[in-house]
Amino acid sequence: EGYLLNQFIAARVNHRTDQWGGSFENRIRLPVEVVRRVRRAVGTDFIIIFRLSMLDLVDEGSTWEEVVMLAKEIEKAGATIINTGIGWHEARIPTIATRVPRAGFAWVTE
Repeated sequence: EGYLLNQFIAARVNHRTDQWGGSFENRIRLPVEVVRRVRRAVGTDFIIIFRLSMLDLVDEGSTWEEVVMLAKEIEKAGATIINTGIGWHEARIPTIATRVPRAGFAWVTE
């Protein structure tokens, strides 16, 4: 998706050398901690929806294994729903519904 939390997750743009960069575990620390703290603040009766990029469509984006690991960590942290999307704004592959054949990326959800 290319937004703030994803910019920590993707090695493409996260060049930090502290506890928030480097290894995948460090790069997912911020989104997981955000969900954990929001859950703690709002309690169990509040719906938390996390937007997860299933396919970044840019070089050095998340691998499939990383996407699955992140989804599991986000669920453990307290997300109620994981909403998925594909592609960064910088991606050169069209992802806008009017420009992509129907079900063109359905294979990502299999």
